[in-house]
Amino acid sequence: MNTEHSHPHIHSATVDRSNPAAPKRTFAKRILDNGRRLRKRIGVVLGLGMGVAALVIALE
Repeated sequence: MNTEHSHPHIHSATVDRSNPAAPKRTFAKRILDNGRRLRKRIGVVLGLGMGVAALVIALE
């Protein structure tokens, strides 16, 4: 197994200076994710409802 590295370790241009003990700001991300999930569920329910309604109308 080759353990030698042919290129030097590259550091990122930015340094994270945030306090690791501080709470993460995920509130907005969580709200957006919940909204997307809710819209998907509403879309599925509406699609199923329209499909069932079309089926009922076609069978009458």
